[in-house]
Amino acid sequence: MAKSVVIRDVVYPSVPSIKIPLSPGPGEALFVDTSDATLDNASKMLDNVTAYANGVKYTGNIPQRDGDDLTVSGDTVTVPAGNYEEQQTKSVAAGSVTAPDSISGSSAAVSTGNNTLTLTKTVPVTPDVTTPGYVSSGTAGDSSVSLTASVTTKAAATITPGTSDQEIAAGTYLTGKQTIAGDNNLQSENIVYGKSIFNVPGAAKIPVISQDGTTKVLSIS
Repeated sequence: MAKSVVIRDVVYPSVPSIKIPLSPGPGEALFVDTSDATLDNASKMLDNVTAYANGVKYTGNIPQRDGDDLTVSGDTVTVPAGNYEEQQTKSVAAGSVTAPDSISGSSAAVSTGNNTLTLTKTVPVTPDVTTPGYVSSGTAGDSSVSLTASVTTKAAATITPGTSDQEIAAGTYLTGKQTIAGDNNLQSENIVYGKSIFNVPGAAKIPVISQDGTTKVLSIS
């Protein structure tokens, strides 16, 4: 649809604008059809910029902005509303997490901003290896950590022979000296003939006393 200018209720059809000489003096008054203007409030123009639309004068209020208007709080950058004539950037400091002095349990979670870091406890252990494949004791940097011997142990002991076998189970680690008791009386002459003790054959004979039934005479053989 062609635009028209209206002056004092006089319509100038299909005329988008018209100039009328000023009187007195040089110059001209310019009349423009603004009926199709989209400007209807000051929020559509930059601050202090003026314009007319449908006979109304508007003064813009959109603020001019630059990089100094950007603010940083933690990991959040705030960009206020306004007009930025050029691209703006703002540096955000790298985040950091301070590990706790101690961890209760096997792990702990440490958070900073929107980030969460999970820490796993590692305890240095220095075992005291007394013989290959066996850990007798150990030290750790945390009182909740302990070491358990991997085999059965037996402390120092004296084993006295008896009437039945005494055994030390296979795989037992001897942490102390084992003494098998001896006896100076373990000799043939102290063992009855026909018997043996720990492979020592007996040589001692037991006297046999007999009595003649008639003479009543005792004899020892």
